[in-house]
This record gives sequence, structure tokens and C-alpha cells, in this order.
Amino acid sequence: MTASHWHCYRWTGERRTYDDESTRRPPHLVVHDVSPQEWRQIASASPAFMASEVPPLEVPHWLLRPARMIKATFGEPEKAAVWYQDQVTDLTPAFMTDHDKNPARQTERFAAAGDRLGWGGDVVGGWYLRGTGFASVQVVACSANRIRPAIPCPISP
Repeated sequence: MTASHWHCYRWTGERRTYDDESTRRPPHLVVHDVSPQEWRQIASASPAFMASEVPPLEVPHWLLRPARMIKATFGEPEKAAVWYQDQVTDLTPAFMTDHDKNPARQTERFAAAGDRLGWGGDVVGGWYLRGTGFASVQVVACSANRIRPAIPCPISP
């Protein structure tokens, strides 16, 4: 199963906000697949989860959130990989550690992202920033997501 498209998300904010898991999880812990209607009901039962732009604890749960949170959508994995690379490159000067800024490490990260998107997977990156910040860049496969195929897609490409 290969994704038909990818939705892209980027969040930058305070570490304290990111560490507060209450708005990062839907109201019920779902350990099995449920119907798309049930997913919508679960998501809508938590206004705080739906309103939060902080990355959810489980990557496919981005797809439960409003479509306005999507930063970009791509039908080709190569274009989604370029978006991811551009976002990370933009953030790199603010990364806290030299390890995360290392060009060889960046090259490996981007190659791995391209490979993962090529077979229909998701790509997730998170970095501590100078000061008290945190940044997250995520590319989420949709129609269907491998981890949660029953979650409905928030929009068509």
C-alpha cells in the first residue's frame, strides 16, 4: 500500500508547550482501528486536541485535526521530501546542538526521509532550539496512512 498523497505540518514553539501532553492526544486511547465516523467522533470530543497546533503524540493523529493546520500537500513523494528538507534547512541555524547541525547528519536524514516517503511512510523530525524552543516538521501519508488506515483524510490533494 502506497500513500496517494502527503500532508505536511510544521510547528515551532516553547518546549513547555510541547511537553504538555494533554492537548497532544485525542480524548480516548484507541488501540485498534475504528471506522472513519468513530475517528471523527473521537476527535471532536476533545476541543482542546482539535484546536491545538502542537504535534499530536501519534503522527497519524494529525489527520484528525482541521485541514487549516496543513502547511502543504503533495502527491509525489519527491516533492514532499523537498518540502521536508527545505523546512529543516530553514530551522537548522536555530538547532541547539552541533550534532543536529552537522552537514553529514543532515544528508543522512534527508536521504532517509526520501526513502521513507518513497514507500508510503511518514517522516517526523523534532529538534530542541536555542533558548527554550522546540521545532517539529512532519510529513504524514494520507489515503491511507500505514499506521492508522481508518483515519479519514482531512482534504483531498
